[in-house]
Amino acid sequence: MKGQISFSTLGNEFIHEIREKINNSENKVDLTNHFSYTVMNFLNKVFESENFEVDSDDIIFDPQEKNNFKVSSNLMDVAIFKDTWKKSDLPNVIKKFADSTYHRYLHLEKHPEKTQKKIRKH
Repeated sequence: MKGQISFSTLGNEFIHEIREKINNSENKVDLTNHFSYTVMNFLNKVFESENFEVDSDDIIFDPQEKNNFKVSSNLMDVAIFKDTWKKSDLPNVIKKFADSTYHRYLHLEKHPEKTQKKIRKH
């Protein structure tokens, strides 16, 4: 039996980027955008040798979802993506990104006054 494909090493390179960006997010829109663009860049790196590109709206942060993110049906219709998704740790790596984003989301929910102070300073 073949082992599972792992993207953890590449994910660890991107986790620092996403944490930095989400920690500097001033509101939920920023937070969502930073998540989407970082995941898009990560997935485009994963699939750089394939004949398709991931868009920023293919995987979005959604705190209402069980794993805090949602994968578009368009992306799941791409055979190589779907196959890789099922045979690798890709869902776990993206969940790690989403969990970090969710913690910042909760912080913004609990402390909206800090967001307002940042906005007024600009």
